[in-house]
Amino acid sequence: MDLELVLKAVLSLAVIGLAASFMLAVASRRFAVEVDPRVERVLAVLPGANCGACGSPSCFAAAEAMVTGDVPVTACTAGGQPVADAVADALGVEKCEVSSAVSMRQCGGGKVAKRRFEYSGVMSCAAVVRVAGGDLICPTGCLGYGDCARACPFDAIIMDERDLPYIDLDKCTGCEVCVTACPRGGTGLLAMRPADAGIAVRCSAHDKAKERRGYCSVCCIACKRCEKVCPTDAIVVVDLLAVVDYDKCISCGRCVEVCPQKCIDLTGRALALSVRDSDGAGPDVDGFEAMTDEEAASL
Repeated sequence: MDLELVLKAVLSLAVIGLAASFMLAVASRRFAVEVDPRVERVLAVLPGANCGACGSPSCFAAAEAMVTGDVPVTACTAGGQPVADAVADALGVEKCEVSSAVSMRQCGGGKVAKRRFEYSGVMSCAAVVRVAGGDLICPTGCLGYGDCARACPFDAIIMDERDLPYIDLDKCTGCEVCVTACPRGGTGLLAMRPADAGIAVRCSAHDKAKERRGYCSVCCIACKRCEKVCPTDAIVVVDLLAVVDYDKCISCGRCVEVCPQKCIDLTGRALALSVRDSDGAGPDVDGFEAMTDEEAASL
């Protein structure tokens, strides 16, 4: 082995390395992009989930937009009020109240809903819906293969024994990732509702009631009993489906009590019971008692 040749090769590589390092150091200084320190302060208080619920592709982009004023300090739906307050402190601006929202499943079918065929492909809602529109007869019902649960960045959704996703409101941040992941999210199957919403209509179908009853035993049949007993006109039947105006709803439970299909549930963060216990139970929830006329009138 020619030792002199080896030394020349090592020396040449060392010189090349030093030259490249020098060039990179010069380039890093010359082409450096200065980051506004306010962006770094805001980024430090954001959740870092990069969920995209705020409309920005990342938390860094959201922080830049907050600093420039392109989006409000309340833009981070995943962080809620604590993050909004922290962002306001970091920017030295006035704090704003955040209207908290959570995901709500508007279907109670699951295993009791009839299927058109037995599916044996990839266990994914996105996959099964490509096969003749899905195996479920209901055109807006939950397919039950858990795409929403797998997509949730906060582990707030769990598939239960009914093959339905129940949403843990203590973990849900309202990021809307589940709505996007659900191939039927656009039908109203998963929708964003106020976190303190007291009731949930577990149906999103709009076809005729007779047809619905043929494939699901817990569907809304547009009987209007809920509409008739509501003391605040908060629930009305629109296009053959009960729809709730949450600005009017006082969570009195009257609609839950009279629904013959048991497709209206108690829900919301203000509920004393866990979501797991109340989801799908309707008026059969332990301790449930609808408000009297006097109690409802006092609210």
